[in-house]
Amino acid sequence: MTKFRYLDNKRLILSVSILIPLAIMMLLISNLNQNVYSHANPTSFTPPSNSVVGENGILPENVVIVFSERPEPKASYIHVTNSDNERVDKNDYRVNSNNLRESSISIDTPKLKPGIYTVSWLALSRDDGHITKGSYVFTVSNASNRSETGVKEMTNNDFVNSTVVNNVNITYRISPFYSGINNNFTVSLSDLDGKAPTNVKTVFLVFSNKQAGLGPISAELTKTGEGQYSGSGGYLSQPGEWDVKMIVQRNDAYDLNHSFTFDIKNPP
Repeated sequence: MTKFRYLDNKRLILSVSILIPLAIMMLLISNLNQNVYSHANPTSFTPPSNSVVGENGILPENVVIVFSERPEPKASYIHVTNSDNERVDKNDYRVNSNNLRESSISIDTPKLKPGIYTVSWLALSRDDGHITKGSYVFTVSNASNRSETGVKEMTNNDFVNSTVVNNVNITYRISPFYSGINNNFTVSLSDLDGKAPTNVKTVFLVFSNKQAGLGPISAELTKTGEGQYSGSGGYLSQPGEWDVKMIVQRNDAYDLNHSFTFDIKNPP
């Protein structure tokens, strides 16, 4: 009997020694999964990001953002501003009672003139208590036509700069480099021998204007050739100082990160 009791105790100790680390591991995995999927991040925008509206004569009456988690209505917001940083929304932020991840605000449509508008949002998640914020832009039609005319008349105002990050040459250009219109953004990448890198996945530009309280506004550039990436949009919606972070994501290598600042003015 004593021998069997000793064996039972030994089995119990062995089982506990296995189960405790296993339980700790499962808890860590659970916490890791929560961290991966935490925060209220937007999953869709209406009007869509960098879209043109009003071409059919119909203007949006609301801005709607759907999040990955439930925003707390008492601590979250959506603001819609024009190129003069004036609000054009009705300050009636609300969360859809039928979909607690969807929030919206009404637009004062008579204030929507042709031009670029910035939607700034902040969400306090009711699910994990974290705060996220960001911005995006959309254009009311006819602004694109005005921009095209402006590009022909506005010359010699491009913003061009170059740098070297981790042995990669980066040249970037913004044209026509005026606020409140659609600008073109181009990034050229090459190694020290002048050859285009082959391991680039994506190139992002993230814009912020602290003075106007705008951003971060993220733009993913499109590959147009070997080592060439470009995009266009009204991301620089207002004059003043803008901070830009460039992120070049690569396969089997660390991201390339470069930040720069500039002042931009409205068209003359």
